[in-house]
Amino acid sequence: MNIEKTTVQENGFEGAYYRDSEKNDRAMIINITFGGDSIFVKKLAQWLIENKTDALGITISGSKETGKNQSEIPLEYIESALNYLKNKGYSRVGILGLSLGASMSMLAASYFSELNPIISLSGFDTVFEGVNGMGTQYPSGHSSFTYKGQEIPFQPFHLTKDGYIKAMKDAKKKYGEPYGRMLWDNSLAQGVNEEALIPVEKIQGKLYLFGAKTDSCWDTVGAAERIKAKNNNCEVHAYEHGVHFILPECVPFINVMSAMAFKDYKTHKAECKAVRKDVTAQIERILKEWQ
Repeated sequence: MNIEKTTVQENGFEGAYYRDSEKNDRAMIINITFGGDSIFVKKLAQWLIENKTDALGITISGSKETGKNQSEIPLEYIESALNYLKNKGYSRVGILGLSLGASMSMLAASYFSELNPIISLSGFDTVFEGVNGMGTQYPSGHSSFTYKGQEIPFQPFHLTKDGYIKAMKDAKKKYGEPYGRMLWDNSLAQGVNEEALIPVEKIQGKLYLFGAKTDSCWDTVGAAERIKAKNNNCEVHAYEHGVHFILPECVPFINVMSAMAFKDYKTHKAECKAVRKDVTAQIERILKEWQ
């Protein structure tokens, strides 16, 4: 596997390009919030290459170039990554995202129609207020994403910095795990900003949505059902059990991280492992159909 690093300054995005010794005609952008050259992305890229798909991992936050905040992240990162791959000669480019990266990937697909397929793992259908900080986070007062210097309309948390931090601590104490879902649910209960909804009806590529009903970060399955109601070129995989890190089996350390953080993994370990196995099989099928 050949690896080529990229930077925001030179390429418009930070990440790493992974390709087979015999270049394929298709590539997948990996946007799983972990760094584009992290071990998580490397293993995922290696698995994609084994399935005849080259890969481009991107970093959207947490680095010196991108900044540590998950706020005002430019959609140009994905636009530049797409153009980078097109300039490399790829005729087909898909995108695979996790969590915030999944939401960003769907939002980008509503702008950049060439992205196809779009694989969303634990994604949400609403652009929320961004958060500042690493470790202890708090609302930024700005959108999670921007495009051409303009903030994408967002759903606010309606919380101060201290209120947000207290709510997260109270939720963890009450539920025994990081339960950010309560913050999103409470925000939406105070009124939905319709302009903050990702315009999934504009997405031209095939959507594949994966999520667990027991996701403690946000209502992934509810979001998937709303997306399918607006875009019938969509395939939903909803699981009774599973955690937010609903990644293929090739990605290392996820089971260990899940056991440390998530209650459902502790009480339904076998079911959560079975979900990752099925996600692996389903994405392998998607890649085979893409051929």
